[in-house]
Amino acid sequence: MFNLFINIGRIGGEGLGPFAKEALGFAEAVGKLQDIISRVIAVMTIAGGIWFIFQFIVGAYGWITSGGNKESLKNAQDRIVHAITGLVILVAAYALISIFGSLLGLPILNPWETLSKIGQ
Repeated sequence: MFNLFINIGRIGGEGLGPFAKEALGFAEAVGKLQDIISRVIAVMTIAGGIWFIFQFIVGAYGWITSGGNKESLKNAQDRIVHAITGLVILVAAYALISIFGSLLGLPILNPWETLSKIGQ
C-alpha cells in the first residue's frame, strides 16, 4: 500500500479549513470530509423536521380558526399538504443519500454519532 498525502497549503499558519495540518493522509482527509458532510446533513434534516412541525401546526391552527371561511380553510389545507409533501421529500432525500453512501462504501450518514458530535 502507499500513503498519499494532500498538501493543502497554509493560511495564517493554521492550515486550510477543516484540514488543520499541513498534510493529511488520504484516509484521514476522507474521514474528516465524511464527518463534515454527515454533520451538515444531520443539521439540515433536523431543521427540515422542525420546519415541518411548525408549518403543520400553523396549518392546523388556520384550519381550526377558519370559522367557515372557505378561502382560509383552503389556505390552511394547502399549508398542511405542502408541509407533508416537504416531509416526504426530506425522507426520500435522506434515503437516497443513504443508498448513495452505501454504493460508494462511505458511511456518510451516521446520525447517532453525528448528533453526539454536534455539541462538541
